[in-house]
Amino acid sequence: MSEKACRECHLISYGNVCPSCKASRLSDDFSGLIIIFDPESSAIAHVMKVKEKGHYALRVR
Repeated sequence: MSEKACRECHLISYGNVCPSCKASRLSDDFSGLIIIFDPESSAIAHVMKVKEKGHYALRVR
């Protein structure tokens, strides 16, 4: 199984449904990778509106 990024929240995961927002709109065409360890104190997480730690794509097509 290949990694896919959610088109809604940009979380990178495996499978056909996003484990974070439960969306089924996933894409294997994404670029950039950011790893959020502490979303409460991360400025990037704030800009991306990320509430959970994990691997996120910067751009999802």
